[in-house]
Amino acid sequence: MKKIITLILIAIMLILPISSAFAGEKPRDSKAHFNSFTGIVKEIRDSELENNTSYVLLENEEGMEAHLVLTKDTYYINDEKIRIGSKVTGFYDANAMMIMIYPPQYVAVAVLVSNKEQNIKVDLFDADLISADNSLKLNSYDDTEIIYKDGKEFKGDLKNRKLAVFYGASTRSIPAQTSPDKIVVLSDAIVPDEDNNSYYASFKGRVTKVASLKNDKNLTQITLEDKDGMEAIFTISKDTYLTNNEKIRVGSVVTGYYDAKVFRIMIYPGQYEAEILDIERPDYNIKVDYFDNNLISADNTLKITIGHDTELVYMDGSQYKGKPVKSNLLVIYDKASKSLPAQTEPIKVIVLEYKNKKDDAKEAEIKDKDIEQDKDNLYWKTRLDEWKKLTDELLDNLDKISGYKDELYTYIWKLMTRRENMFYDWLNVLIKNR
Repeated sequence: MKKIITLILIAIMLILPISSAFAGEKPRDSKAHFNSFTGIVKEIRDSELENNTSYVLLENEEGMEAHLVLTKDTYYINDEKIRIGSKVTGFYDANAMMIMIYPPQYVAVAVLVSNKEQNIKVDLFDADLISADNSLKLNSYDDTEIIYKDGKEFKGDLKNRKLAVFYGASTRSIPAQTSPDKIVVLSDAIVPDEDNNSYYASFKGRVTKVASLKNDKNLTQITLEDKDGMEAIFTISKDTYLTNNEKIRVGSVVTGYYDAKVFRIMIYPGQYEAEILDIERPDYNIKVDYFDNNLISADNTLKITIGHDTELVYMDGSQYKGKPVKSNLLVIYDKASKSLPAQTEPIKVIVLEYKNKKDDAKEAEIKDKDIEQDKDNLYWKTRLDEWKKLTDELLDNLDKISGYKDELYTYIWKLMTRRENMFYDWLNVLIKNR
């Protein structure tokens, strides 16, 4: 009886890879690979030793301070400008070596900037840089970013031009006065009217429909509905300036600015050519961590499923092809289940690598092969479980197969003959691990 059991066990070991038989599964590391620090910007300074590097001093709600080190490799989650008073969250490698100093210095892998007091004024500004409706006057703008709608720098005179002005604090005077953070030039110099009416009107509402025009695929129409149920239709073209990179989707809250001086047919809902669109940013959740082969974060708090509408990109903005398994990811999502780990279909996933687009296909091919290999491994693991179950049943009922002993011995002998080298290797491993 012992001889039969020993031979059966040997046969089982011969079929299994030695490494799988003796090596246990590596225990799961449930620690996040990235940490974060959130605070208000107190100071910004450029590095005197390194190019394209700056230090941002943050102070959190508990009064603790930390320096975020921003480099050319830092990923900016949105396009908000970092300024004194901004609320900033910096994500950094939790395993990186750090100098033990105070305030601590964290090299930011990614940063999220929130400027809550961001105001927008779109109008024609006269020779004194006062808006046509006399509500805002621009003071000094030496440190202001001034660009055309296509993003190119503007170096001319701002007088008598249509402008989109982005600013924070302003005086309570009439007109209010401000030093803007950013100005987008919308037109050449023109002679202003004298009716003291704004050159632009706006409509704010939630997007209920997004559609491409059949006769022109370069145009998109969105339907907005405001809080009173009124609707407006905006046509978006390549000349429309978007204030941020937020994707427009059904449910987005959008403010559309249009030329108030243009004659329009009085129909309902009103139809306008969008010159400026400001898409309100929802309060998204951000998760930065290493995600394993099942797209579960290293700290086991979030599992993601890449959906049809999930935007999947590298840090340089180029498209990522394939499934981003076994990678450091920046995940932007809204809703998640209450399970453990929480599960979500993200809005956007950024693979925290800078990649050449030529490498995408090769990378995707490798990842796809890994996935297929995992499926193959799962199949054979299932077959192994079946084998073990049948073997246990066989061992428990050896007395019932006494008439088939010769057949069993012959089968085991064939296995040993066919796997002779593996048999001796296994014996050596067994002896070493006794």
